[in-house]
Amino acid sequence: MRRYLFSAFTSLAVLVLSATGVLAAVTFHSGPTVTFSGTSATATFNVSGLGNEPAQATLDISGSATWACRNHGQNRAPGHPETLATGSTSQLLKKSEKNGRSTVTVTATLTPPATPTPAEIGCPNPAGNWTVVLISESATSATLTIEQPLGTVIFGPQTYP
Repeated sequence: MRRYLFSAFTSLAVLVLSATGVLAAVTFHSGPTVTFSGTSATATFNVSGLGNEPAQATLDISGSATWACRNHGQNRAPGHPETLATGSTSQLLKKSEKNGRSTVTVTATLTPPATPTPAEIGCPNPAGNWTVVLISESATSATLTIEQPLGTVIFGPQTYP
Protein backbone atom coordinates (compact mmCIF):
# COMPACT_ATOMS: atom_id res chain seq x y z
CA MET A 1 0.00 0.00 0.00
CA ARG A 2 2.86 2.38 0.83
CA ARG A 3 4.45 1.79 -2.56
CA TYR A 4 1.16 2.55 -4.26
CA LEU A 5 0.72 5.81 -2.32
CA PHE A 6 4.34 6.81 -2.90
CA SER A 7 4.02 6.03 -6.61
CA ALA A 8 0.75 7.97 -6.88
CA PHE A 9 2.21 10.95 -5.00
CA THR A 10 5.34 10.97 -7.19
CA SER A 11 3.23 10.82 -10.37
CA LEU A 12 1.04 13.66 -9.14
CA ALA A 13 4.10 15.79 -8.27
CA VAL A 14 5.60 15.25 -11.73
CA LEU A 15 2.27 16.14 -13.35
CA VAL A 16 1.92 19.35 -11.32
CA LEU A 17 5.50 20.45 -12.03
CA SER A 18 5.22 19.80 -15.75
CA ALA A 19 1.81 21.53 -15.93
CA THR A 20 3.26 24.58 -14.17
CA GLY A 21 5.97 24.81 -16.83
CA VAL A 22 3.39 24.60 -19.61
CA LEU A 23 1.12 27.21 -18.02
CA ALA A 24 4.02 29.63 -17.68
CA ALA A 25 4.42 29.76 -21.47
CA VAL A 26 2.98 33.13 -22.51
CA THR A 27 2.19 33.36 -26.23
CA PHE A 28 1.65 36.57 -28.20
CA HIS A 29 -1.00 36.16 -30.92
CA SER A 30 -0.67 39.74 -32.13
CA GLY A 31 1.67 42.52 -31.15
CA PRO A 32 2.96 43.95 -29.07
CA THR A 33 2.77 47.11 -31.14
CA VAL A 34 3.32 50.64 -29.86
CA THR A 35 1.78 53.71 -31.48
CA PHE A 36 2.59 57.31 -30.69
CA SER A 37 0.12 60.18 -30.68
CA GLY A 38 1.37 63.58 -29.55
CA THR A 39 2.16 63.32 -25.84
CA SER A 40 1.17 59.67 -25.37
CA ALA A 41 2.07 56.15 -26.46
CA THR A 42 -0.17 53.08 -26.51
CA ALA A 43 0.96 49.44 -26.45
CA THR A 44 -1.50 46.82 -27.72
CA PHE A 45 -1.17 43.06 -27.78
CA ASN A 46 -3.19 39.83 -27.65
CA VAL A 47 -1.75 37.18 -25.37
CA SER A 48 -2.57 33.78 -23.93
CA GLY A 49 -1.00 31.68 -21.21
CA LEU A 50 -1.36 34.17 -18.35
CA GLY A 51 -3.08 31.60 -16.15
CA ASN A 52 -4.18 32.64 -12.67
CA GLU A 53 -0.93 34.30 -11.56
CA PRO A 54 -1.13 38.14 -11.38
CA ALA A 55 0.58 39.82 -14.36
CA GLN A 56 1.44 43.45 -15.01
CA ALA A 57 2.40 45.44 -18.11
CA THR A 58 4.45 48.63 -17.65
CA LEU A 59 4.88 51.20 -20.39
CA ASP A 60 7.60 53.83 -19.84
CA ILE A 61 7.76 56.64 -22.39
CA SER A 62 10.11 59.50 -23.07
CA GLY A 63 10.07 62.45 -25.37
CA SER A 64 10.89 66.11 -25.52
CA ALA A 65 9.40 69.38 -24.36
CA THR A 66 10.14 72.67 -26.11
CA TRP A 67 10.17 75.89 -24.08
CA ALA A 68 10.16 79.52 -25.17
CA CYS A 69 10.74 82.89 -23.57
CA ARG A 70 7.76 85.24 -23.59
CA ASN A 71 7.82 88.92 -22.59
CA HIS A 72 4.99 91.01 -21.14
CA GLY A 73 3.86 91.92 -24.65
CA GLN A 74 3.36 88.16 -25.31
CA ASN A 75 6.20 88.15 -27.85
CA ARG A 76 8.28 84.99 -28.04
CA ALA A 77 12.04 84.85 -28.34
CA PRO A 78 12.75 81.85 -30.64
CA GLY A 79 15.50 79.25 -30.62
CA HIS A 80 15.47 77.75 -27.14
CA PRO A 81 16.44 74.23 -26.19
CA GLU A 82 14.31 71.14 -25.78
CA THR A 83 14.32 69.25 -22.50
CA LEU A 84 13.52 65.64 -21.67
CA ALA A 85 9.94 64.72 -20.75
CA THR A 86 9.00 61.30 -19.35
CA GLY A 87 5.97 59.28 -18.35
CA SER A 88 5.09 55.82 -17.10
CA THR A 89 2.07 53.67 -16.40
CA SER A 90 1.53 50.14 -15.12
CA GLN A 91 -1.56 48.05 -15.64
CA LEU A 92 -2.52 44.75 -14.06
CA LEU A 93 -3.42 42.33 -16.83
CA LYS A 94 -6.82 40.66 -16.76
CA LYS A 95 -7.20 36.94 -16.66
CA SER A 96 -8.22 35.36 -19.93
CA GLU A 97 -11.20 36.97 -21.60
CA LYS A 98 -11.99 34.23 -24.11
CA ASN A 99 -10.43 30.84 -24.80
CA GLY A 100 -7.43 31.69 -22.63
CA ARG A 101 -6.64 34.89 -24.56
CA SER A 102 -6.60 38.50 -23.44
CA THR A 103 -6.35 41.70 -25.48
CA VAL A 104 -4.35 44.32 -23.61
CA THR A 105 -4.05 48.07 -24.20
CA VAL A 106 -1.72 50.17 -22.05
CA THR A 107 -1.40 53.94 -22.54
CA ALA A 108 1.16 56.29 -20.96
CA THR A 109 1.26 60.09 -21.19
CA LEU A 110 4.29 62.37 -20.94
CA THR A 111 4.86 64.44 -17.85
CA PRO A 112 6.74 67.65 -18.68
CA PRO A 113 9.74 68.45 -16.52
CA ALA A 114 9.64 71.33 -14.08
CA THR A 115 9.51 74.68 -15.85
CA PRO A 116 13.06 75.97 -16.30
CA THR A 117 14.02 79.48 -15.27
CA PRO A 118 14.51 82.20 -17.90
CA ALA A 119 18.28 82.05 -17.27
CA GLU A 120 18.37 78.24 -17.75
CA ILE A 121 17.03 78.45 -21.30
CA GLY A 122 18.86 81.63 -22.24
CA CYS A 123 16.12 84.24 -22.36
CA PRO A 124 17.33 87.72 -23.29
CA ASN A 125 17.88 89.67 -20.09
CA PRO A 126 16.79 86.71 -17.88
CA ALA A 127 16.44 88.94 -14.82
CA GLY A 128 14.01 91.14 -16.75
CA ASN A 129 10.46 90.74 -17.91
CA TRP A 130 10.63 87.25 -19.45
CA THR A 131 8.62 84.18 -18.49
CA VAL A 132 9.11 80.62 -19.70
CA VAL A 133 6.23 78.85 -21.46
CA LEU A 134 5.85 75.27 -22.68
CA ILE A 135 5.41 75.35 -26.46
CA SER A 136 5.18 71.67 -27.37
CA GLU A 137 5.72 68.11 -26.19
CA SER A 138 6.03 64.89 -28.14
CA ALA A 139 6.52 61.25 -27.19
CA THR A 140 9.39 59.68 -29.13
CA SER A 141 10.15 56.30 -27.54
CA ALA A 142 8.50 53.72 -25.30
CA THR A 143 9.67 50.67 -23.36
CA LEU A 144 7.28 47.80 -22.60
CA THR A 145 7.91 45.32 -19.78
CA ILE A 146 5.60 42.49 -18.70
CA GLU A 147 5.98 40.76 -15.32
CA GLN A 148 4.44 37.54 -14.05
CA PRO A 149 4.37 36.97 -11.17
CA LEU A 150 4.91 40.59 -10.19
CA GLY A 151 8.65 41.19 -9.98
CA THR A 152 9.58 38.48 -12.55
CA VAL A 153 10.08 39.83 -16.08
CA ILE A 154 8.62 37.53 -18.76
CA PHE A 155 8.83 40.03 -21.65
CA GLY A 156 11.16 42.93 -22.27
CA PRO A 157 12.15 45.42 -21.57
CA GLN A 158 11.52 46.05 -25.27
CA THR A 159 12.06 49.58 -26.60
CA TYR A 160 10.09 51.00 -29.52
CA PRO A 161 11.24 54.08 -31.43
